[in-house]
Amino acid sequence: MMPRSEKKRPVSGSRIFIVEDHPLFRDGLIQMLNSETDMEVCGKAGDYEAGLKGIKRLKPDLALIDLELPDKSGLELIKKVRALKLPVKLLVVSMYDEALYADRVLRAGGDGYIMKEESPDEIIDAIWDVLGGHIYVSEDVSCTQLHHARPASQPEERTLDQL
Repeated sequence: MMPRSEKKRPVSGSRIFIVEDHPLFRDGLIQMLNSETDMEVCGKAGDYEAGLKGIKRLKPDLALIDLELPDKSGLELIKKVRALKLPVKLLVVSMYDEALYADRVLRAGGDGYIMKEESPDEIIDAIWDVLGGHIYVSEDVSCTQLHHARPASQPEERTLDQL
């Protein structure tokens, strides 16, 4: 990965919406993102319904979504946002093991997956990667994907199917 200072950043003033049910973690994300000069948190929600309403109303550039929400899962929120064809990037920030859940998130229409345990700099990098049009998963998951690639004699699979 490139150091933060070398990464090409999308248009400044990217608007971020946060769907996270734990107030302390949500407030920490808000503080962290608002301290970035090129980002602003435009809204927040603690559950599926409020998250969907906020994303539809505020039209953020990116939504950070937790998988575990009190009413429906973050995975269901991703599916609904994609079904409505809302033009928002979706990045999951979760405590659940990326090796187990990243594939599900990407198949549902998410643009990336990062663990809550990652450093603030890594979370910011993941946001910029997704805003820049890339799929974000950790290097460990990317390496596992390459390691489990099918031999040339077998039918090709999409990269996402190999995750």
